[in-house]
Amino acid sequence: MTDELRVGIIGFDTSHVPAFTKVLNDPQDQWHVPGARVTHGYASFSPDLQASCSRVEGFRKDVTEKYGVTLVDSVEALVAEVDAVLLESVDGRRHLAEARPVIAAHKPLFIDKPLAASYAEAAEIMRLAAEAGSPVFSSSSLRYDANIAAIKCDAELGKVLACDAFSPAHLDPTNPGLFWYGVHGVEILYTFMGPGCSKLACHTNDAYDLVFGEWPDGRIGTLRGLRAGAGNYGATVFGEKKVRQATYSSAIPIYHQLLKEIVPFFRAGVPPVPPEETLEIMAFMQAALLSANERREVALSEVR
Repeated sequence: MTDELRVGIIGFDTSHVPAFTKVLNDPQDQWHVPGARVTHGYASFSPDLQASCSRVEGFRKDVTEKYGVTLVDSVEALVAEVDAVLLESVDGRRHLAEARPVIAAHKPLFIDKPLAASYAEAAEIMRLAAEAGSPVFSSSSLRYDANIAAIKCDAELGKVLACDAFSPAHLDPTNPGLFWYGVHGVEILYTFMGPGCSKLACHTNDAYDLVFGEWPDGRIGTLRGLRAGAGNYGATVFGEKKVRQATYSSAIPIYHQLLKEIVPFFRAGVPPVPPEETLEIMAFMQAALLSANERREVALSEVR
């Protein structure tokens, strides 16, 4: 790899595309993250998803005209031109197919949330990556929000005994349940609870999802996915020594925070969130969907 990594973007149907490109490509930007530059893009989108097809043209124009990104006509053509890849497709259904050529080319790959639109496809992505020895990292940017990170680093908190996390959880049938937007709240929950959830129960209605997760050591983590009233991201964290609360901070852009994790990952090939934890987050969301549909408690082992 060169001193400045050449980065390719797959999927031009999310605001992350111009936001990430600006932070990486504009050295005059206050929140510039050095060491990588977006040079090429494959502007894929989903014709059957309004949130995808309605936005792709504007984002494509933005990054090509403002930042000189070169467009190519396939993922295979993209990986031939770059050192690392940001898979930004807003539709998790496309992630497995779009990740395959990147993994086969052994290029470091960041997959934006969610890793996939189902646990089965997420597991297949990670299986392919492990088999090929190709590094893959996936995360919501909310894990690295400044206020959330401050609690995570607070040594005075002691062991986390419980966590109540919350985030917007708008729905779309293409990426069901928490897979569409509630993944942000699940990521916050796992930031503090860590992996190990054994079973959960999910209650859902038009206004919210409420998920109760139980860890084998008796700890309880809850997620409230919001679809009515004020929407925000955050958590109440119950530690051995004190209780702390945080909501999303607008003072330091979360894309800046996330790219500070992605660029070193592209260089070293070591994901800051272990693949096993990312897969458990996917299993948690799949189990929550099953629990909501069948109105019963679900063990995560059922969906794995």
